[in-house]
Amino acid sequence: MFLAIVGIVYILLVPDKTEAINPPTAVLDLSDKFLDVKDEGMWFVEFYAPWCAHCKRLHPVWDQVGHSLSDSNLQIRVGKLDCTRFPAVANKLGIQGYPTITFFRNGHAIEYRGGREKEALVSFAKRCAAPIIETIKENQVEKVKLSARSQPSYIFFGHSSVARFYTVAPSKEETNFRQRVVVLKDNVEIEFQEDIEALKDWVVRERWPTFVHATSSNLAELGASGKLVVLIVSSESQKFNTTSPVREFHKVAEDASKEMRKHSALWNRFQFAWLDGSDLASQIQMASVSEPHLFVFNYTSYEYYLSEDEPSQMTIKSIFTFLEQTAEGIDKGTIIAFGGRNLLTRMKRMIFELYWNIAQMFATQPLLSSCLFGVPIAFLSIICYSICSADFTVDRDEFYGDEALEDEEEETDTIETDDDHEKAE
Repeated sequence: MFLAIVGIVYILLVPDKTEAINPPTAVLDLSDKFLDVKDEGMWFVEFYAPWCAHCKRLHPVWDQVGHSLSDSNLQIRVGKLDCTRFPAVANKLGIQGYPTITFFRNGHAIEYRGGREKEALVSFAKRCAAPIIETIKENQVEKVKLSARSQPSYIFFGHSSVARFYTVAPSKEETNFRQRVVVLKDNVEIEFQEDIEALKDWVVRERWPTFVHATSSNLAELGASGKLVVLIVSSESQKFNTTSPVREFHKVAEDASKEMRKHSALWNRFQFAWLDGSDLASQIQMASVSEPHLFVFNYTSYEYYLSEDEPSQMTIKSIFTFLEQTAEGIDKGTIIAFGGRNLLTRMKRMIFELYWNIAQMFATQPLLSSCLFGVPIAFLSIICYSICSADFTVDRDEFYGDEALEDEEEETDTIETDDDHEKAE
């Protein structure tokens, strides 16, 4: 009942503006027939629920994505599917949360886990629609290097391909051509120098930029690389403030991530990433985290490790020392790990996330939050007061009627007559 009242109040107070205005859109409304056509060509689909607030915020962006991809002359059909109307489709495709964004290429599903900005979504769709391996000429490598600043690109120099993205065939005039596999990222060309059996693991390790922006959407992907994630709690707005300590620490951490390339043991063990704001870090640590901050996070076990040094006092050398001590402590089992996935910690995390979400609601929208929680509580209070203050006593006359009253009066008269006789005697 409580949830029903909350839902009614939310619908009354927050009208769906996206449904009130229906501009022309290039996004298709899909039905359960999508299962019959998903293996045909390329589809970029948003799976949503009408009551989901995140989905409502994504809808205008998704319309822009549809228009952008339709203007790009790519054979990509953009659609959206209401999982509350077609739950069988959601169950068949394994949709677990909303919104879920998936690219279907001839039946092969590629789930999107990045940011929900238009540019990032369009870029992801174009990469998924591109040839798995694209053949280029050597004079086009420089162009690939420019595009590799935001997304690493793998190139195989040779006649046959063993890596994704690009392959470069030698020209007839080339005399010093050498077969090799390289990854271009952060304006650096990194060559693969291990056994061919280790190529897949190398690709997974090198798939992220040196200092990547971490979000709740891509944190799992970062953890899947097999590396421990060094999370830097920073702020996008403070990165350009020359007097801010957040900017200074962000610069030190970024320089440390680049310098770590020279330390192969650390490079193969850690991945640097930065967070815009402390919300995600607070949820991981189940405590209030301030900016700037640094900690090492193991997504597999959901454990994290803290440094004893203050961020303002950290240098590149002290960061490396902390990482070396962390790696050694994990190997020997001597370091203290916080968090985890045991039952007690999970319950504690659920309680903290509930508290944190409610606190964020009141901090960002105090009036709406007061109505969402205040109105149902007021209804329940009135109901409880009515129950507690109700008079459940029954009048004897209403229960027994007039006949019982006459019988009672006759009995009283009889008793009085008997008393008079006793007195007379």
